[in-house]
Amino acid sequence: MNTLAALPLHELLDRVAAARPTPGGGAVAAITGALGAALAEMVASLPRTRQNALEERQALDLVLPAITAARARLVKLADLDTDAFEQLMREFRRPKGTDEENELRRAAIADATKEATLVPLDTARVCADVLKLMETVAGAGNRAAGSDLFVAIGLVRCSAEGAAANVRANLDTLDDPAFALASTRRISATLDDVMQSAHTAIGALQG
Repeated sequence: MNTLAALPLHELLDRVAAARPTPGGGAVAAITGALGAALAEMVASLPRTRQNALEERQALDLVLPAITAARARLVKLADLDTDAFEQLMREFRRPKGTDEENELRRAAIADATKEATLVPLDTARVCADVLKLMETVAGAGNRAAGSDLFVAIGLVRCSAEGAAANVRANLDTLDDPAFALASTRRISATLDDVMQSAHTAIGALQG
């Protein structure tokens, strides 16, 4: 199967709209984050002024490669999310006619659920990292592109929140208190970072 990002836009939209579980919310959250990162890249690539002096470029040139790498990671995470959910569905279809089969099925479902949780956890963390980088872009970027960066901030923040919703939904089905506690703490800390960086970046745009 082609990577989701390699599909024509109309085909990607049709796949998301189709009456099947994948690509679902986790994949769409990652793609949304990648779109936001791409917009941030665009703003960071623009000259701050017509002179485009070296000192004006330095801060932007420092963060631009990291934003590019984050966009690529989010694209990958969209595919990983789809793969993880499809694997989970396969585990649910395991035979359950005997006690041994039931036990193997339960263990396989638990492992697949954990993997399906780790992917959106990673998505949210990458989004938090991108938003931290956007603080620099908001302060040093082209002021005429402020509305573009505002859209980028909103997309990446939405991506993180959507990924967090997927994390919580998976944890609700998992009987592993230690994993659930660690994951809950991780996603809570990540969302705190997301909100702080989004607030700071928007403040820089409005300042």
